[in-house]
Amino acid sequence: MRGSIMLAVWLYLSGAAAACGYAIGATMGWLPSSTPLAVGCLGAALVLVSVATATNRRLPARLADPGTHRPSVGPIPPHHDYRALVDGIEDIVFETDADATFHFLNHAWKSVTMLDVHLCLHTPVFRYVHPDEQALNREQFLTILSQNSDACRYETRLICHDGRPRWMEVRLRPRFDGHGRVTGTTGMMTDIQSRKRAEDVLRARDRSLSTLLDHLPGMAFRCRNDRRWTMEFVSDGCFELTGMEAVDLLNHPSYDELIHPDDRAYVWDYVQSQLAQHRAFHLRYRIRTHAGQEKWVSERSRGIFAGNGTLLAIEGFISDISSQKRDEERAEREPLHDRLTGLKSRALLLDRIDLALRYGAPFMLLCLDVDNLKRINERHGRAFGDQLLARLGERLATCCGPGISAGRSGGDEFAILVLQAPASEGSPALDPARFAGRTQNERRLAAVISALTLVDTIAAMLETPFEIDGISASINARLGIAIRIANQPDARSLLRDALRAVYSAQWQSANGTVRYAFAGEAARRTAQAWRRSLGEFARAFSSQGLQVSVAQVIPLGDGPRWAEGSACWHSTRSGTIPAAHLFLYAAQAGTLDQLAERYLLAIFDQAYPLLEPQQRLCLCLDAVPLDAMVLRGLQGALRAIGDKATLARIDVLLPQFADRGLAELDVTLAGLRRDGVRLGVDLTPAAAHDGPPLPDWTLLADFWRIRMDAGAADTSRLARLLRIAARHGIPVAAAGEPDATGGQGRFQHRVGLAEPIGVEG
Repeated sequence: MRGSIMLAVWLYLSGAAAACGYAIGATMGWLPSSTPLAVGCLGAALVLVSVATATNRRLPARLADPGTHRPSVGPIPPHHDYRALVDGIEDIVFETDADATFHFLNHAWKSVTMLDVHLCLHTPVFRYVHPDEQALNREQFLTILSQNSDACRYETRLICHDGRPRWMEVRLRPRFDGHGRVTGTTGMMTDIQSRKRAEDVLRARDRSLSTLLDHLPGMAFRCRNDRRWTMEFVSDGCFELTGMEAVDLLNHPSYDELIHPDDRAYVWDYVQSQLAQHRAFHLRYRIRTHAGQEKWVSERSRGIFAGNGTLLAIEGFISDISSQKRDEERAEREPLHDRLTGLKSRALLLDRIDLALRYGAPFMLLCLDVDNLKRINERHGRAFGDQLLARLGERLATCCGPGISAGRSGGDEFAILVLQAPASEGSPALDPARFAGRTQNERRLAAVISALTLVDTIAAMLETPFEIDGISASINARLGIAIRIANQPDARSLLRDALRAVYSAQWQSANGTVRYAFAGEAARRTAQAWRRSLGEFARAFSSQGLQVSVAQVIPLGDGPRWAEGSACWHSTRSGTIPAAHLFLYAAQAGTLDQLAERYLLAIFDQAYPLLEPQQRLCLCLDAVPLDAMVLRGLQGALRAIGDKATLARIDVLLPQFADRGLAELDVTLAGLRRDGVRLGVDLTPAAAHDGPPLPDWTLLADFWRIRMDAGAADTSRLARLLRIAARHGIPVAAAGEPDATGGQGRFQHRVGLAEPIGVEG
């Protein structure tokens, strides 16, 4: 085909050359101007041109010949074939005019946005863009339409049919007319919602990991394996550990300068040996902080290797173990047990006290000093005195049950750490922690009673003389008692307070072998009140001695008013004795059911005649835990009340504390409710910051009562109780601080259905 084209061209050129050659030769006189010659030249030119024309006409036929090797090109498809092709694309293909109005949308628009394509045509693009992305989209469209850019790519959010946004990547180009003017835009939108969600998850995970690392008590790091330990990443804990900010350690070979000079070679050699074996490593060494302070640190790290075994970096965590190292060194220097008595050493006892202080548990410390050891040594010799101390240590060890530790603090001084209240012999039901624990004063009372129980135990132990080498010796002792209720600075100050109380010991045990005193004015006052109460308890069970106070409770809504009655016992010699003291003594004496019955009857006899017609009487039994004896006393009191008046006007306020082994509690409470008695629960302990969890049986109560501490900073537990009450439809009665009259047990109240609690008056 190419040869035919060239032949036609040469024929045209030859014919033209023949005609032009004759004309020029005849004009210039080079050829004779004869007619035959002119006719011959022109004839030859015409023949060549005719042949070239014929050859040129045959070329289209040869191009269309199916026998040729040129590939066949079909006819241009019609317009609807292009539309089907575009509709098959998963990305959104669109076209707009100069006003950013849709003129074309493929079917992917509906699959992504769930909006109908025909309804969206001839509407502005910005109608479907998230409001926060409007400005960005307008800026991009204006840039394209003003011919300042050939194309642009950006990310935006579309609003779908259900109102939810969807992230899209937009690629935009200008659309031109035949004169080169911009008449609109064409573009594509790709759904990137899943990619954005994955990026958000990664960012949240990175943020959580960064927050976790920054709050760890130490420094997480990534460093190079060079002699300077060049850091590539450090957490914010580096400042507390080294005194340097993270920016001061990153990409600066300065961590090696922090390692103690005597430990640098050890750290390098040990790390290299572990890396050579591809093993994680744990080592301890010293560093010097930016301020020059020396610290012991513990490092747990490992090498990060590529697939071909190349070491990429070292990652790990460094923590401060200075205090642990000091404890280890002190334990190595000081023995754990006293060599003479076999009891714990002073150092170990101080460590136990420090641990108790760290965990914030209430405890008490008793210091015992042998009062007459000097006279015994002068009479029988020091060797005899040492044997006496050893025998005393053996007896003290027998007193050390669960939660009690005894140690020798030096010379003739011993210390007893009590973490758990000892049970009084012969009265297993006595557990002061069950009777008291809602307030700091009540916890102090429980600790005082436990301390006095232990004093009696030690006094009974010392009452028996010591037999050594045929010689009988009796010793007297003084005890100093320090109770840890609130915060205490450290173990040594607590031990010092107990030792000071030893020298002021004046109170004597029943057998006279022990004199004791409490450290701290609050503990002394509490112990004095309890001792005074003990002298009057023999007459305390007469109902004539119980005094009653009644507080009016006015409901927020419609309904009868409520009068709450509580009782205390008043002695002409000792003054007012709290009800908790009465119940504790009754628990020791085994007459708790009798006291509970007389207590409730005294309230009823004195308060019921004072009720107004629309009032109910609430009998408060919140000073004692609910067990079988108390429940028996309650049932006896209600039977006696039923013989005198109807029970339909009686409410009973029960304590939150209940014996887990109390059988058929739900059945008993249901029976009382059938008799017309409304049952309430005092949930003050649960609303306290350190209160016990809420028992399930309290949800069966008809109302809750909570004493409010107006100065309490933490009200989260109180808010939780109010939400539970609202969920179960339980009314809540609020009690505040004592009123201006100063009456015992008198509070201003208000009652409502889970309303915010406040103190009136």
